[in-house]
Formats: sequence, structure tokens, C-alpha cells
Amino acid sequence: MPYRNKATVQGWVDDYLAQHPERTGSVTVLEKDFTPGPESGMVVVALRNVSTITYIQAGVDETGPHWLVTFEPRTEGFDMDAAGVTQLSEDLLVVAGLCDYLQVRTDGAMAAKA
Repeated sequence: MPYRNKATVQGWVDDYLAQHPERTGSVTVLEKDFTPGPESGMVVVALRNVSTITYIQAGVDETGPHWLVTFEPRTEGFDMDAAGVTQLSEDLLVVAGLCDYLQVRTDGAMAAKA
């Protein structure tokens, strides 16, 4: 599946960030499970004030491919003031926007392939 190839995903992420320079944050495309191959692209997004591991990866079900956001479990809770919550909400907007963009690009790639 070319939409899950690390090079393809990296290009899409670069396109998204170029179109949204205010949302650059810390976004990295990794080899999923560190195994190069056709289903390897995983996008890691560092949240600025929360140490929760957050990543976007493609999954497939009976309806086709879907990009999903995963928030790894935390061992402890955390407190934030209003400014911290605002910053977190801005980071989550980046995650949501990027996830949606990857879905749109995947849908386009699948339609072109059909």
C-alpha cells in the first residue's frame, strides 16, 4: 500500500506543514516498528506540554484504510492552567488536521489506483 510507505507519508507531512507553517510543531515520520517496507510510515507528534506519546498511523478495516490517532497510556495524571490547556488544544488541532490531511491524501491515492 503506497499510502503507508515512509517516503510517501513524509512527502504528505511535508506538504501539510508547508501549507500550515503555524502548525509545524514537532512532527516526525518514523518507520513503523522500525521495519522498512510498504506499510511502514508512522507519524509521531510531540505535544509541547504533555509527555503523552502521540502518533498517527494507518489502519485498514472492511471499509478501507483509515488514519487513526493513538495516545499511549500515561502512568500519572497532570494538572494545567488555562494557558497550558490552550497550548494543548492547539497541539491537538495540529494532530487532528494532519490526520485529516493524511486521510484525504490516502483517499485520493486509492481512487487514482482504482
